[in-house]
Amino acid sequence: MNGHRKPTAKEVKAMYNIFKPLYWLNEPVFYNMENIPTKGPVLFVGNHTLLGLWDASLMWFKLYQDLNIFTYTLGDTAHFKVPLWRDLAFKFGIVEGSRESCAQLMKEGEYILVFPGGSKEAFKNKGEAYQLKWEDRVGFAKMAIRNQCTIVPISAVGGEECYELVMDSKEILASPVGKILKLMGVRKDMVIPLVKGVGITPLPRPQKFYYQFGEPISTTEYLGMEEDKEALYALKEKVQLKVEEGLSDLLKIRDNDPDSKLLDRLWHKIKHKK
Repeated sequence: MNGHRKPTAKEVKAMYNIFKPLYWLNEPVFYNMENIPTKGPVLFVGNHTLLGLWDASLMWFKLYQDLNIFTYTLGDTAHFKVPLWRDLAFKFGIVEGSRESCAQLMKEGEYILVFPGGSKEAFKNKGEAYQLKWEDRVGFAKMAIRNQCTIVPISAVGGEECYELVMDSKEILASPVGKILKLMGVRKDMVIPLVKGVGITPLPRPQKFYYQFGEPISTTEYLGMEEDKEALYALKEKVQLKVEEGLSDLLKIRDNDPDSKLLDRLWHKIKHKK
């Protein structure tokens, strides 16, 4: 599916009403939103939490609701191979993460969200919570330099605790099911782990979410260096370090937050009403 579109206000309101219970249950908090430039192009670069379903959604609505910023998300081509989901994804700003679509959005001065870890981070294995799996992925750095796009590192905490990994991708691939998936030609990084949320259901556990926006990183010092490997890795590592620092900050904030648990939040709400 080519191109991109912004939803109408009516469509956004409809989606917001669907996600409204998530806001109530998760009560997301956002730090340093003043770091977001008032003019694009801007490339948000962050960590993908387990399954990658709720963290991006909550941030998307917050930016649209508070700052009137519509964020396009660069997604894997696999999104557009699933009937119904691909139409919904396209409608709400998920675009194929190709160089062409990314360059076009940057030229138009849009706000773009990318997770360099992609499916490897979303479908991470046991013991890998909040670990970045960017490896040698410098494509976002190359596109930002080429189009002189400002980068804003973002860190998100909360999504990893929404589910418990029952059987991770590595375990699935080592099982008889893995052999079948291999014969079917399923990519290793697209093997969805088996998880459970509330009880044994796939409903996400109500976790409080925390987001932090890092200071903007200008790409002007790298002008004309989009083919310079040293420059690409230097920028990539600079952004990665800021995302990791943000994760460390947020984990500490959560550990000291008396309202991080749902029951505590509910009790404080009842107590406050009294």
